Amino acid sequence: MFIFDQPYISDVAESFLIESQAPLLSNEFSRACVSDTANHLSDAEAARQLERDHFRWLYSNSENAIGWIVKTFGADSELARKIDLFKNKFKFREKTAALFPDIAFFKIAAADIEAFTFEQVGAPFIIKPMVGFISAGVHRVNTEAEWEKIRAQLLQETKETAQAFPEEVISSAFFIVESIIEGDEYAVDAYFDDDNRPVVLNILKHRFSGEQDMSDRLYLTSAEIITSRLASIEGFLTDLSELGDFRGLPIHAEIRIDDKNRLRPIEVNPLRFAGWCSTDIALYAYGINVYDYFANKKKPDWEAVLEKAGTDTYAMAVIERPTPLSKDQAFDYQTLSEQVSSVLCMRKMDYRTFPLYAFLFFSTSKNTEHELDAMLALNPEAFVVDLVQAG
Repeated sequence: MFIFDQPYISDVAESFLIESQAPLLSNEFSRACVSDTANHLSDAEAARQLERDHFRWLYSNSENAIGWIVKTFGADSELARKIDLFKNKFKFREKTAALFPDIAFFKIAAADIEAFTFEQVGAPFIIKPMVGFISAGVHRVNTEAEWEKIRAQLLQETKETAQAFPEEVISSAFFIVESIIEGDEYAVDAYFDDDNRPVVLNILKHRFSGEQDMSDRLYLTSAEIITSRLASIEGFLTDLSELGDFRGLPIHAEIRIDDKNRLRPIEVNPLRFAGWCSTDIALYAYGINVYDYFANKKKPDWEAVLEKAGTDTYAMAVIERPTPLSKDQAFDYQTLSEQVSSVLCMRKMDYRTFPLYAFLFFSTSKNTEHELDAMLALNPEAFVVDLVQAG
């Protein structure tokens, strides 16, 4: 079953829902944004569908769906507790502590942030909301001086972002402080099959502009990335499956792999793949429709898929909105699209509501890979124009 909710649904996802007639919860968002030819279910029908499926095989594009699950089945229901195990970053660290004993962590209330000092940790650390989304409020702190600067903005920026999402998605009430995990970062879309075994649908390498960059600006996938990392990631997810019954659960995992090939998780997000339907990059890169693969329990034949993939790199750029625009300003999407040679898809976001301008999907070859570095350095505000100019 599927639940689609704010903030966004792609044409790829909507087309799948219409063509497959997969069961879809009817809510305010789906009624407004998904064709009425899709298989919309009432609350009661959706609840019965989940019960028939033993509360498995549920996918949502948005963590907003957590609120409906808690309201319908209760916060103490098996499904809600399973979601909370992953969504609550502190609980996830507790559950996986035996697997990764070198990761130190503790939680801190927002009310205690003002008095919290760097010396209390005594080493560089990461601080982020205990319940979070889209890297909002995530900071790396290396020194006391950096902490003094970050502390002043941490609560405000998290509070501002949280206003656009339900508290089950982002909350500024508690934060988690944890060890810095070094290495290359990857994002993984996967699900657990009926035997509780992981099925990987895509692997994205998360590129950063520098040590302090915690943004979601650029993700890459390629045959080389999949080939080099698939086995170790499947091994990690297999270890994770030993911690519980996750059959039929889709996840979006964020991990790091260091120069000694040691893998450690940053977080694992339940019920979904990459947010804002950016998971569709698997379709552009490999012809894998993740909604179809999940609903029909398909498993990629990676050897055959990668043989056809070639040597190109497929990229997804998240173009954030640093500051709100006035009513007399607009974003110039045409000029943005001209920054790369091969646009696969430009998805325009409601930037007056959400802190994002666009998701830009593109590909690069050996001759155009410099466009990846340029995208990391891109300043979104350079594309803000007044409405007279934009028109």
